[in-house]
Amino acid sequence: MYQEEVEVEEVEVEEVKPLSLKVLLLIRDQQQKHGLRHADYQRYRGYCSRRLRRIRKAVGLVQGEKKKFHKKEVSEEGLKEEKHLHIPLVTAERAWAYYMQLKFESNSDPRKKFHMINRLRKARKYGEQLDSLCADSDKVDARTKLETKAYHCWLTGTLHFETGKWAEAQAMLTQARTIYESLSQAVGEEEGSLFRQKMDEITPSLRYCSYNIGDASRADLIALRGEGVGGQGGDLDNLISQTREEQAATLQDIEWRGRKMAVKHEKVRLFLLSYQESEQELAKTSQSETKVGVYESLLLDCKDGLQALRDDLLVDPEFRSRQQNGEGKVGSQHFLYTYLQFIRHNITLNRNTVLLQSMRDQLDKGEKPEEGKKTVKAQDIVRMYENMIQNLGEIPTLAGLEEDDDLSAGIQSKITFYKAFRSYYIAQAFIASQKWGEAMAVFQRSMQYVGQARADSSLEKNLVEELAKLETAIEGRQFVAHANSILETEMATDKMAGLELNTAKTVPLVDRLDQYYEDPDLVKGKPNLINFPPEFSPIPCKPLFYDVALYHVEMPSLDHKLETADAGAGAGGLGGWLGGWGWGKK
Repeated sequence: MYQEEVEVEEVEVEEVKPLSLKVLLLIRDQQQKHGLRHADYQRYRGYCSRRLRRIRKAVGLVQGEKKKFHKKEVSEEGLKEEKHLHIPLVTAERAWAYYMQLKFESNSDPRKKFHMINRLRKARKYGEQLDSLCADSDKVDARTKLETKAYHCWLTGTLHFETGKWAEAQAMLTQARTIYESLSQAVGEEEGSLFRQKMDEITPSLRYCSYNIGDASRADLIALRGEGVGGQGGDLDNLISQTREEQAATLQDIEWRGRKMAVKHEKVRLFLLSYQESEQELAKTSQSETKVGVYESLLLDCKDGLQALRDDLLVDPEFRSRQQNGEGKVGSQHFLYTYLQFIRHNITLNRNTVLLQSMRDQLDKGEKPEEGKKTVKAQDIVRMYENMIQNLGEIPTLAGLEEDDDLSAGIQSKITFYKAFRSYYIAQAFIASQKWGEAMAVFQRSMQYVGQARADSSLEKNLVEELAKLETAIEGRQFVAHANSILETEMATDKMAGLELNTAKTVPLVDRLDQYYEDPDLVKGKPNLINFPPEFSPIPCKPLFYDVALYHVEMPSLDHKLETADAGAGAGGLGGWLGGWGWGKK
């Protein structure tokens, strides 16, 4: 039982993850949210005070009990979570914010300069405390040690700069810049931009130090890079290598065409990982249907990644202006969008290549199609090659690839390669339609494309081998088309020889346009061009319609509605009364 408990404790110790604190990213985010976007250092100082109070209360390091003060510092033994590292960091940031506030106020009141230096000295003190706490502890990862070291060097160099100690300021600022430069190369593109911005902030101070020292050689920042490191170069290299190993464990950025791009979206990251793993899956299978299924699933994942990335890019005004005008800067995320589009085109080409291989085997070898599938024709293959040429033509027009000459040359060589095959199968379609002359002309064009593609040194070796097979097939089919065109010409000659030319004289020219006959009467006074006056042509007359149904319709009886004689005799009224006086009688 005791051994099992020891083993469980050892496993638990091994599973403890090192503490990680992204110093520059954290403080830049907090500064932008709490006043420094508008250079309001007093607001940022108040935020740091409130945050420091909340952190100490959360970790149980409150320094006061009613009216008594008990100082409680963070030690290496009590370092258990990331919030313990926030205490010296936020304290240093509060003192630095007070220093910057007094620096602006000292322009009108020079007496505040002494207070300003004291605040900066306090910020340096807590920066040194944070650096020593991380450097002496095994609970902190390599990147945190590097960032805290750079932060301490930067505060110390700033203090020496304000007090006029130019050599010491130059040494510490150079060391900070060296660490930031190494970190920018070890981390992703997005975080690397933060380190490069910090390097740009340090550069003017280094140049001013060089000017005050009077050493012209130190004005060159390339020479300044190695200064101030001292004997810690080996330790820095080890820490940088550890940081790079930790960074490589997860896919946070990729490099393509000489540019690094940060991968933020989970969908994009999953697609890129599946795209890398698909090569092994495709190498293990030889069935075309399985390969097509892999490519189809990749296209669906790529579509989701492109949609997620595009939704974020629509907020970027540079992306919108680039989409509308076709000109402008291509940012990191926009170039990642271009990279995903490039991958989508490649996947589509690979899928079409697999489909074409089965279609060509069925057409060239005369294989019967499977049940439920239609017979492959040459026109179907031509249509596939048209789609592939169109896909390739869209690649050089993607954003950020317009000036890539190497890529354009490689794409153009592939387009010429596919045009050779497209022309070959167009000629095959003409042969199927028994158009031998057109087939011979297209075969010659295909041979021209083969020559152009073979002369291109950028074409891949496997494609060059396919060109040799294509050339052999063209030569065989071309002889077939030539032989059939000769036979067709001989049949036309025999048909012309069997025409009766004597009867052509009596037939008007308009009725024998498809027959060739040199009629000497055409150039004389009365050529037989057309029958005049023209003969009557029978045309359909307007039909006459007779209504014979009327005689077979039985009309209903209306006798009950007619007036009877008795009803007329009994009729009275004014007319009957006046009838006796002469009206109404003859």
